[in-house]
Amino acid sequence: MTVYMMLSVLILILGLNFGVAIQDYCSMNNFDGAKGNGMMFTKEANNEEFAVVGKAKGLHCCAKGYKSIEWFKDGKPYPWGLDLSAFIIITANANQTIYNPNIKEGDTGNYTCVLRSDQGNETEFSSHTINFKVFEKLPDDPQITYVSEDREAFAGDPLRLFCEAFGGKVDLPDAHNEAVWRKQLTNGTIIDLPEDNQEKISRESNQIFGTYLQFPKIEEEHYGTYICVITKPGNTINKKVILKKREKVLAYIDPNPFPLKQILTVSIFTVLVLTALLILYKKYGLKIQVVLKDSYGTVEDNDGKSSDAIVAYTGKDTDLVLGVMVPNLEKKGYKVVHKEMSHDITQWTQELSHHAQASRRVIAVLSPSSLHSSWSSSNLYQALKQLQSLTGPKLICVALKELPSSQNDPKNSIGETLATLLKTMKVILWERNDATFWLNLFKEMPAKRGGNASMEMATSRARLTSQRSIDSLVV
Repeated sequence: MTVYMMLSVLILILGLNFGVAIQDYCSMNNFDGAKGNGMMFTKEANNEEFAVVGKAKGLHCCAKGYKSIEWFKDGKPYPWGLDLSAFIIITANANQTIYNPNIKEGDTGNYTCVLRSDQGNETEFSSHTINFKVFEKLPDDPQITYVSEDREAFAGDPLRLFCEAFGGKVDLPDAHNEAVWRKQLTNGTIIDLPEDNQEKISRESNQIFGTYLQFPKIEEEHYGTYICVITKPGNTINKKVILKKREKVLAYIDPNPFPLKQILTVSIFTVLVLTALLILYKKYGLKIQVVLKDSYGTVEDNDGKSSDAIVAYTGKDTDLVLGVMVPNLEKKGYKVVHKEMSHDITQWTQELSHHAQASRRVIAVLSPSSLHSSWSSSNLYQALKQLQSLTGPKLICVALKELPSSQNDPKNSIGETLATLLKTMKVILWERNDATFWLNLFKEMPAKRGGNASMEMATSRARLTSQRSIDSLVV
């Protein structure tokens, strides 16, 4: 028989009355509003609880509408080892209560219940923490477990105030623990309140005692200061609670009302127009930029350059460059030359420097094969630094494979990484959506007047040619 089964049996052996009271605690004195739907706590949740070594104790998380309740002690989930806590969950109370028939000092700690409820595709959580303290012997002063905070209420609303304390069991024939509500008038006089409006409660063999002050319907004379008088033979504690009136806000009828309806209509129309523009821009924005660049951009023909672009590449990318890229650039009307680079990255600047001076753009095609089949951040950084060293023409890099992640790369001596270098350069990723790739490339090229028709031909040809070529050409 497990420890938890033994403890469960012990509950019954120690006394049915105490065990039944523990199990029934969450079914009594619930909020009137707890009859509604949804997950909620059904009565006042104590932040403090107390017990004396060797006595029995129950901790409660009274709730409804939940799918599950999970208990934690000092952040550690149930079940607990006996060295941490001997409390066990009472499943007959739908896990709302944990119980310990023989409290030890080591049971002291923060006990948290976590409620979970599934609402459609979302999970809702709610939690409550009880600070549980254990005394070696019964303290002289009563220990407050709960007192209502100051409240505001509308006239006509129902309301209740609650106070409760731990005093232990009093074994005197003419003395007892008691909690009672009184009211303090504006002149300072303290008066008794009708007993019919107060409901006295006790639990755990009268060790804990308290009282509810019920207001079925708040009236004007009910607002003011209330005092919960908590008495243990020889000691009394007074706790004040202020009940304030909550004013209802009346809608002001303006003879010239704010044109909310018209503003709302204009706002909705504006949002729809902006949304439509964003959709159109996403679909056609790149093409429009190329058309505007070719129609109104500065023509670079009279600058002494002999070509619009030089395409630089390494040997294994020859078919892609000469079979797809160069023909499509020429179809667009650009004068293009090409230069095969060696596989020695450190020589790229020297190999391209002379040819680059005669071109308006340098298009560098980079692939794993151009970096010795090592598509790493360090190799790519070294290649881009070589290309960045070219002076004169604008540099456009075409990556035939998605760039390696560089978020965690260490910085070099000047504080630069691949990620920071890429922010200063134009790198276009080859994509299967070839039209997008070509438009991105054409946008970076010099302006060409009357280039719309040739652009359409080029992008159409790209879709036919490069789609069947890319899988076999990119290494």
